[in-house]
Amino acid sequence: MQAKEIMQDGLSAQGIKLEVVGDAIYRFSQFQCEWMVPQHIIDRMLNHDVDKTVDYITCKLFYVVRRIEE
Repeated sequence: MQAKEIMQDGLSAQGIKLEVVGDAIYRFSQFQCEWMVPQHIIDRMLNHDVDKTVDYITCKLFYVVRRIEE
């Protein structure tokens, strides 16, 4: 399995949807939260550690989005 597929499976298990927007942006969404990140940033993170990338997206990224919305 490729790193992107592993990441997508891990995010799906957490209820986070991943969508590729155009050819350079990832859109992550969960409930009413949505976050767009340039693909090259996530791809670089995936090259180092897939599990840490999934943890970062599920814990840190969505925490920031929820805090902004509140």
